[in-house]
Amino acid sequence: MSGPGRKRVRWPFLEAALLLAGIAFVSPCLLAVLNSVKTRPEIIQSPLALPKEFTFASYRYLFTSVKLARPMVNSALMCVGVISCLILSAPMAAYSLMRRQMATGRFLRVMFLAGLTIPFQIIMFPLLKLFRTLGIEYTYLALLIHHVSWGLPLCIFIYSGFMSTIPKALEESAALDGCGPVGTFWRIIFPLLTPCTVTVIIFWGLWIWNDFMQAFVIMGTTRGQLVFVQLYQFLSDKYVKQWNHIFAGVVVMSMPVTVLYLAMQRRFIKGLTAGALK
Repeated sequence: MSGPGRKRVRWPFLEAALLLAGIAFVSPCLLAVLNSVKTRPEIIQSPLALPKEFTFASYRYLFTSVKLARPMVNSALMCVGVISCLILSAPMAAYSLMRRQMATGRFLRVMFLAGLTIPFQIIMFPLLKLFRTLGIEYTYLALLIHHVSWGLPLCIFIYSGFMSTIPKALEESAALDGCGPVGTFWRIIFPLLTPCTVTVIIFWGLWIWNDFMQAFVIMGTTRGQLVFVQLYQFLSDKYVKQWNHIFAGVVVMSMPVTVLYLAMQRRFIKGLTAGALK
């Protein structure tokens, strides 16, 4: 631990190792961007070389021939729908579990936390059978319900941890002013949960946008047009050899979530550590 009279110790080998690890993680992204503005013969000849001439034909191909705009809009709408449901339901559930004196509060808290330990592969077939029984199989509604129910345990856990640091005196003061439980939550408590809300937006926005396996299982490739499912359908064609189009597709689909994370990364870290200390 460094103090006012102590000299900070540096570890050059550790810093060099971390630098190399960072380069290793960033290099595939740079390689994808580099090859997305090259022609297919140039990629085959030397994928690591700089392009002789920058071309954006691959990006035009994605939005004219592949028509990637519609799957991107569908994925964005799915992100907005799921995140809206989580933001409306998870804070209220956490508030009831942490503030209201319920006989089943401890049991419900344990059940929600148990949802974090169940992998998707275990519930995959029962879930599909349930959706078939309800008559909503291979629909966007089924995927929306699954994403919301899958995200509730973690969101409740995050909100509960932060809510335990909020003084109860704020609620008591609101009650003295004539504010009911619903008004107290939305006017006093919910604005204080902004760091957690930002964390939920970023975390689940990244996860739902990049999700392939669960969207593929629940929606399939014929009825659901989501961005990474459509990319898989494009790549599964045995005649596809246009690597420049593939790299351009990867770059285009990674840009929205990358911009979202870079714009809100400070709030994201703050929300993850919220509630760790009182």
